[in-house]
Parts: sequence; C-alpha cells; structure tokens
Amino acid sequence: MRAKIEWSSYNQRRYGRPWIARVTAWPIGARPELEWGGYAGDDAGGELEIEANPGSIIRWGQKDGRGNGGTNEWGIAKTDGTIECCAQPQAREQWAKSTTVPASTEPENPLAKITDDALITEIRRRGLTVTEEKII
Repeated sequence: MRAKIEWSSYNQRRYGRPWIARVTAWPIGARPELEWGGYAGDDAGGELEIEANPGSIIRWGQKDGRGNGGTNEWGIAKTDGTIECCAQPQAREQWAKSTTVPASTEPENPLAKITDDALITEIRRRGLTVTEEKII
C-alpha cells in the first residue's frame, strides 16, 4: 500500500528537502536500516510517500540548515495508508512484535504419539523381525 504524509510549505534556503523511509531491518543494539521513499512537491508543499504494509515502521523529517536539528519523526503505517506518530521506543516494540519468530519452528515428530507396542506390532505386520537391539 502507499503510505503518505502531507507536507506544508517551507523556506528552501533554510530547510532541506523533506524525506521519508521505511525500516527494513533493525538489529539489536544498532541503527535501523532504511528503504527510502520520495517527496512529490516543492517548497510550496507536497506529499511524502512510500510503499509500506500495515504495521511497517516509518521515519520522516527535514533537515534544518541552521543546525537546529530539524524534524525527525517515527510512526507506524495503518491499514488506510495513514501513519500514526509514535516515539522511538514504541516503534522498536512494534518492530520486535512483527519480527518475533515462533518458539518452536520444528515440525512435530509424527512418531511421538505412537506407543512402543503399537510400533512393534506394525513392524511385525510388515514381516520384519524385532529383537531387543535392532530391527532385522
């Protein structure tokens, strides 16, 4: 889906072009990796846009040429294409939820529910001999 943010006019001599990005990876203890979107507009205003899925972490902002920090925002993409603002800790929490691997990814052993007696009976039915040490 296309996520977007409306951007109002700005003084192009002071501020840089607005930017938007989607977090694609966020290793523990490191900065997030980003995929960049685009700005459709000029200093009179426009729209930031990026491809995202519901729940994607989005960052956007604008550099202030005077060194006052500019803007640097965090948000979470919603199903309707809007982006809900949040703080960095909430964004990190959302990222952790969306990338958590289930506790057990191994398939269940199909023989785990079969008793030894049932298994031995099946082996004998197939014409094999069962000893205490091995199947012949």
